[in-house]
Amino acid sequence: AISVQAWSIHRSPGHDSMSMPSQGGYGYPQDNAALLTRPCAPGYNPGAGYPSHGAAGMNRISTMATWPQLNCYFGTAMCIVVGALFSGMSLFFSFETVDWLGMTYLLFFGLLLAILDTPFLKTVKFVAETKMYIGKYLHIVTRLTGKGAALMFLGSALFLGTWRHAGGGFTRFLFAVLSVLPTLVGLASVVIGVMKSAKLDSARKRLAPVIDHQYDQFAIKARGPTGGLTMSEFNQLLDQNCNASFDVLDLKLIFNALVSDPSWRASHSGQQAGGYSAAEDEMRIPRQDVFDWCRGGLVLL
Repeated sequence: AISVQAWSIHRSPGHDSMSMPSQGGYGYPQDNAALLTRPCAPGYNPGAGYPSHGAAGMNRISTMATWPQLNCYFGTAMCIVVGALFSGMSLFFSFETVDWLGMTYLLFFGLLLAILDTPFLKTVKFVAETKMYIGKYLHIVTRLTGKGAALMFLGSALFLGTWRHAGGGFTRFLFAVLSVLPTLVGLASVVIGVMKSAKLDSARKRLAPVIDHQYDQFAIKARGPTGGLTMSEFNQLLDQNCNASFDVLDLKLIFNALVSDPSWRASHSGQQAGGYSAAEDEMRIPRQDVFDWCRGGLVLL
């Protein structure tokens, strides 16, 4: 039965032919290749946005790509938490109220940053709601440049608050490491964020004159005034009109910065229980936000 199904007979108006399926063609004969490559609508690539190994493959790739970054920011936030906690306990029992209050503030903001980037307990309701409120009321720390600036401030404040109260040499060395590491990560984040923002702004200047005519050609999955662009569609729009493209992590930063509605951003963030699952298909930037971005100025990621 298998050998019979491996062959297929095709009849056309002019002749009869027997052909073998092409290798790796998933059972489709070579004569049907033209059907799989017929022209589509202008500006639409039928293969874009779909991973070569299925949705599960995209989930694994996206999660692996974001894991080192999440660990980096979570680790630096925990440095702030640990340093402020131990220093605050020492100041509390020595009755230095003002300095203890400063360490309490550092501990609080360090915990917020740790919850924002935690790779653990994502399905816990408290963690999910805290992330939503951070994105709504402290949206600046969800951006690369804003998070970097916050880490620089917290790290330097922790260093100044712990250095003069540290006792021996080992204690000073420990607090210096806990303070300097977040500061350096924050500085690197600001530099990288400014560079990515400059690249995005360069694309915006080239896209602004043609956005009115080009938008509808790329908004395939959600057309109309209430629709939007998926990550793959947005990337194609920039690639074909501005000669600029971004990877998945950069697109997440871009969408996080350009989407204006906090509730929409929270419901379409793509940070599901299993990680950043199918982010290219789930996340969309509304049409109005795309046009507002093109008519505006520099946006810091």
